[in-house]
Amino acid sequence: MRILFIAPALQSAKVDTHGYTEFVDVHICVNEELSAIKLFVDSHYDVRTQVTVESKPKEDEPVFTELAGLNIPVPKKAEFLDHIIVPTQDFGGYNLTHLFITDKLRRRDYILEGEKKGKKITTASPLGFIDIEGYIGEDIETEFAEDWLLNLANSMETLVYLDENLLCYIGVYLDYMIVSKPLAKELVELNLLLHATMAIPHSTEEHISIFEGHVEELFPGLNIVNYRIFKAIMQNCLKNEQKTLMNVYEEMKIKITQLHSFPYFLSVVSQLVSFGFVNIEKLEFYTLN
Repeated sequence: MRILFIAPALQSAKVDTHGYTEFVDVHICVNEELSAIKLFVDSHYDVRTQVTVESKPKEDEPVFTELAGLNIPVPKKAEFLDHIIVPTQDFGGYNLTHLFITDKLRRRDYILEGEKKGKKITTASPLGFIDIEGYIGEDIETEFAEDWLLNLANSMETLVYLDENLLCYIGVYLDYMIVSKPLAKELVELNLLLHATMAIPHSTEEHISIFEGHVEELFPGLNIVNYRIFKAIMQNCLKNEQKTLMNVYEEMKIKITQLHSFPYFLSVVSQLVSFGFVNIEKLEFYTLN
């Protein structure tokens, strides 16, 4: 049995214009076969329709099969809607000039428009539901770029809910990061970015006390400004049950001028998450044996 867990603070998330929200569960069953299920959930969080998605070879489109439903159309045609990614004003397109993402689960093509110049690279998610095509600068190491796009594809494939508004940050983040091989901390940042509007960050007084007592050994060389930012983020997440990660960022950038960069905010949060000073509660599917 698979159970969708939605944090109480996210129960009020708005449904789309069709009157339902799409949640996606991609997993390997006990028989080691791939299973993908789309749940169409209404404003009362009742499942109105379940649709299974059968994985197909890369050159074919996935097959959608209705399990049960109440007047919700089942996507049986290979028709994709285009979604233009409008990047943030910080996006310069220096290292990543163009991005085209095909999401076979959500039947969307996400397009970061730009001049198709430089080297073309392509990749696909492990289970084949996400294809990505990108153009990078000639001086960028192809292997590094491929690693980044593969991890982006993998993260998108495993998202329970994709907030398309967050894709505007993908361009500026990858444009800056794609010049080097992705580190474990940076992959946490990428995951946090894609969950920013549907993840609740928590901290405790004990976490803050441990941070204050061991900051020099845990974060050597941390200057006073960054120390205050680390601590302020933890305090903002103290006993938090309502604010999403994006809510925390929006509140804090008003008060702390050094925090205007969203990628920098993600970098700090990822470090706090890695040390267990901040815990993230997000949409997940659980398995009951």
